[in-house]
Amino acid sequence: MRTRTGARTGTKTRPAEPAPLRVGLIGTFNLDRLLLQVEGEERVLVSAGGLAYSLQALRHLLPGATLLPLAWLSEPDSDPFRPLLAQPGIAPEGLLRWPEPGNQVTLDCRAEAKPETALLCVPPLPREALEPALGCPQLLLNCTSGRDLELDAWRTLVRDWRRVHPTGWLQLDWHSLSLDWEVGRERRLRQVPHAFAWVEGLDLLQLTLAECASLTPRPPRRLEDAADFCLRLRKAGCRRVVISDGARGFLFSDAGGCRRQAAWPVDRLVDTTGCGDVLGAALLASLGQGWKVEKALALAAEAAGRVCGAAGLESLAALSSLTSSVLGERGAGFVSG
Repeated sequence: MRTRTGARTGTKTRPAEPAPLRVGLIGTFNLDRLLLQVEGEERVLVSAGGLAYSLQALRHLLPGATLLPLAWLSEPDSDPFRPLLAQPGIAPEGLLRWPEPGNQVTLDCRAEAKPETALLCVPPLPREALEPALGCPQLLLNCTSGRDLELDAWRTLVRDWRRVHPTGWLQLDWHSLSLDWEVGRERRLRQVPHAFAWVEGLDLLQLTLAECASLTPRPPRRLEDAADFCLRLRKAGCRRVVISDGARGFLFSDAGGCRRQAAWPVDRLVDTTGCGDVLGAALLASLGQGWKVEKALALAAEAAGRVCGAAGLESLAALSSLTSSVLGERGAGFVSG
């Protein structure tokens, strides 16, 4: 006669190990051309950019997680991205092949505002390409081109995804959604049509102080003045808002009010490209896993500050020293929101 293990035999049943975390990342891979000034010397660096920053940051901050990028990958421009996409934990089945050259972005990193010109060749993702996101209980849309997907496709995805993951983590980095994309001139801030429809159902919206102007004709001019704007976003259906302002730190707003987080002190500033992507990745890796707010904000500030001392995607190697401390925080029980 068969007996049930752990029922009448006295044998203890080993608890099942939790399935690995699966995080979906929606956005666009861009080939960046960075104009730099390092110790008085003018330099030009070509680097993998766009969604690659979020992907690389989460590799460091969520070791053991499976990361599913949902994006076009240009076949002629794929070489700079292949080493990253071949790393353990990155699932390539969500990538769509684009047979022509991809997005080319030039960033003048010598100025704080980083003027940008872009040749955007890759179209928005089709709706059917977003279906694998339904298998990810945590989902990040990082608008790294500004036309990564259409609003209707996003709203449909949010509706369907929430049915599957009612307590999942949904995050949006506003980023290039705030910019126009006319060829041949610098990109400019624009008024995003139906802007507040993008934020419905979000657990976290991330944007810069300057990008606030793309949502409202009367944006806050300082972090100190942004409380009412954050409240309006939360009334539109966004649970948490982060507004960053470079070296002046960032503001975090949720149902408990607003908190100001100072920037991490930077000894040597080379390039701030990717700092916002790293900030968002750190918030997903902490708040998305249930960390207490003060610990999560401190981690995000430190992570963003650490990557300023080098240029391009390689700057994210500075996050490797954070990995052990992140794991230590999780083990210490910082798991209650």
